[in-house]
Amino acid sequence: MEPLFMKVDDLINERGEDIVQDLQPIVVVCASDNNYAMPLAVTMRSALENLKSDRKIFLYIIDGGISDFNKKKILKSLITEKCEAEFIQIPDSLMGNILEAHQPMELGGKTTRAEYISIASFYRLLIPELLSDQIEKVIYLDCDLAVKGNLEQLWQTELGENYVLAVRDTWIPYVSSPAAKLNYKKLGIEADCQYFNAGVLVINVRKWRANDFSTKAINYFTQNLEHIGWYDQGLLNALLVGQWGQLDPRWNFNATSFYDYSSEGYLSWKDSDSQFPEDIYHNLVRNPYIVHFVSEKKPWTSRHTPRKEDFFEYVDRTEWSGWRLTIWRRLWCKLVYKAKTVMSRI
Repeated sequence: MEPLFMKVDDLINERGEDIVQDLQPIVVVCASDNNYAMPLAVTMRSALENLKSDRKIFLYIIDGGISDFNKKKILKSLITEKCEAEFIQIPDSLMGNILEAHQPMELGGKTTRAEYISIASFYRLLIPELLSDQIEKVIYLDCDLAVKGNLEQLWQTELGENYVLAVRDTWIPYVSSPAAKLNYKKLGIEADCQYFNAGVLVINVRKWRANDFSTKAINYFTQNLEHIGWYDQGLLNALLVGQWGQLDPRWNFNATSFYDYSSEGYLSWKDSDSQFPEDIYHNLVRNPYIVHFVSEKKPWTSRHTPRKEDFFEYVDRTEWSGWRLTIWRRLWCKLVYKAKTVMSRI
């Protein structure tokens, strides 16, 4: 069987390290299972559509069980002259730790797990273990995004000695915020430490690798499971206090945070109780660089998703062109949700 793609390492060897260094490709990592194949295609198609330079993107997709059929559709959805892609399998030796970390957790006296948080979200912790030692920095993107800005600008942001660059979470501004579900006192974290959303990260892979961060992170999580909410995002916030840098909030815009469902529009600055000054707030809601469809209400599962038009604009430029959430798909989503709810109580 012919390979679906050229491996990035093979591409480097073919062109020569000096040439690739001059090209300075943007390295992007996503992680997905088969359920997120279409959203992954949308995320990357939107990123490529808005890349405003001659740079190429080297895309690594950590494969959590994507079918061959959907892999082909993802690859056909990319702009091939701008992107080289490689699917990466997780070795069994690493997968065991991830499966243990994704077990249901105890929160508020009851066992629960956010069903819309895929096990694939944990895969970002393994990035240094999965990529070539030549790669020292990556942009990590969740698969529920629409990229409207130029990723080259994000790529050029200086990392310094930070482990990651990220956007402060608009729902959870501090580790002590109730929504963080983080027992910061037990973990020895100061209440006023800021909290970031892990859906868009610029990762200092060199530093992660040098400090064996992947192993330390998974061990820390399994040892402190009852104190950490939101799984790998909570884990990263607990471990990286004072060791992450803030990005412009437009790089990870959670429209739900500022949306008024009663009027089907954005809240005014005064009503939003925003952490941002008025001018920054208006710039954020009018001109986001990345729209993040946070929460269980995704454009492909709910009609009530703010800025869903940004998602469907790019769906129609992929191999899933014309896909819409029909009444039959909505009924199926409800059945799946109810089934998962019942299973979680067993």
